[in-house]
Amino acid sequence: MSQENNIIMKELTEQLRRDQSHLMRYACYRLGDANDAKDALQDAYLKVCEKLSHEKSSKVKDLRNYLFRTLSNICTSRLTMSEKYKTIPLDTRLDMAISSTESSEADYQRIAQLLMEIPEDQAEVIRLRIYGDNSFADVAEILSLPLPTVKSRFLYGLEKIRRAMKQTNY
Repeated sequence: MSQENNIIMKELTEQLRRDQSHLMRYACYRLGDANDAKDALQDAYLKVCEKLSHEKSSKVKDLRNYLFRTLSNICTSRLTMSEKYKTIPLDTRLDMAISSTESSEADYQRIAQLLMEIPEDQAEVIRLRIYGDNSFADVAEILSLPLPTVKSRFLYGLEKIRRAMKQTNY
């Protein structure tokens, strides 16, 4: 491995350390299981390592966004293969960012259910923005969408969630 590749791998490892909690939280909310989220995050890291280690690979403009995009694609593939869109197993270890309590578990269940009830493209924007701690510009880059589209999906998704909450008296 060349000196340049060593530097790139160190940058990737450091980026993963900085954003690991956001990446894990995003993957947990996306996949519904902490172990699946860890596997997906590891797969994303390995996939990005493989891409960046090739001498002829193109430079990645924003490593953080590239990691989120790769993780998002892996989560989508896993959900498609396992058909988990309709059922999400709940586990007390789901939210790695906060301590696990009965209150937070109930909140997770409500949020997961509400996100399942809105269109997936809107739910994905909400997950990346809130659980991934990404700016709207970052979400737009991760999903390869125009910024106004990302903002409108976020707004429409939240409006649908608010309406659903009012109807079910959350």
